[in-house]
Amino acid sequence: MRATMARSSWCAAILVLIISSWSEAGTLFSTGGGSTPFTFGTLSGTVDYHVYAPGTFPFSGGYAPTAGEFVYAYQVFVTGAAPLSSFELIIPGPADNIGNFTDLGGTAPLSQALGGIPQTAKWTFPGIPTNGFSRGLAFSSSQPPVDSLGTTVDTGQSAFVIPLPEPGSPNVPEPATMGLVAGAMLLGLRRRVK
Repeated sequence: MRATMARSSWCAAILVLIISSWSEAGTLFSTGGGSTPFTFGTLSGTVDYHVYAPGTFPFSGGYAPTAGEFVYAYQVFVTGAAPLSSFELIIPGPADNIGNFTDLGGTAPLSQALGGIPQTAKWTFPGIPTNGFSRGLAFSSSQPPVDSLGTTVDTGQSAFVIPLPEPGSPNVPEPATMGLVAGAMLLGLRRRVK
C-alpha cells in the first residue's frame, strides 16, 4: 500500500510539473522562477514565484528586503470565475518582513500577516477577478528554499498550490538524509541481533 501511495505522489508531482510548464506566466517566472497551477471548482489560476539570493532582489516598489536574507516573491494570477480572496503559505523555517511590491502592478492586498503555529504567511484581497492578478507578494528569510505548499481561497472554495518554495527549517535534515540514517540504524540493529 505504501508503494502505491508513493507512486501516486510521484505521478501527481510529475503531472503538476508538466501542467505548470503549459501555463502562461508573468515576470517572476520568466526571470528564472517557477509557476504552479491551482484548480478547485471555479477557483483556478497560477502562482508565479522566485527566490532571490541575498542582495539580488530587483524590485523597489514598496518592499525593502531584510539585509543578508533570501527574498521569497510570489504573484497570483486568477483564470477561473471565482474571485481570489486570500493566498497563504505554511512556512516551516524562519521568516520575517512580510510585504508586497508595486513593480508588477496588480491588486493590492487588504492585509498581510506572518505568524501563528505553524507559522504562515497570509495575504487577503478584496476579490481578484477573472484575468486579474495580485501585486508582488514577498517575505524574507535567512534559510534557503525547500518545496512546500500554499492555499488559495475564494468565498467558499479552497485549492492547494503544490509545489511552492518556502524557507526550510534550520534544524530538520532533508528526507533523504533521514532515510540514510534510519537505514544505517536498521543495519546496525540487524547485525547486533545475529
